[in-house]
Amino acid sequence: MDQDVCLFSRKRMELKGIEEVESFSETEIILVSSLGRIAVNGSGLKIGGFSAEKGDLTLTGTVDAFAYLDAEGGEGERRGLFGRLFR
Repeated sequence: MDQDVCLFSRKRMELKGIEEVESFSETEIILVSSLGRIAVNGSGLKIGGFSAEKGDLTLTGTVDAFAYLDAEGGEGERRGLFGRLFR
């Protein structure tokens, strides 16, 4: 599946290829995508819409950072809280 990410003035982000919302708060959203896990950090973050069927997600708020957390392809081992702390 393709992965597209568009960021508009750090206030709105549109992502394609999203399979699951792993966790979310006003300061961090963790997503599972077709190319690996993604972390979006910022303030006032809100999920505006998510379609698991299409893989489309829109979020709003102030985006400070965007990063892939594991290897391309999403084949990496999913880790719980302790797995992430003690890697």
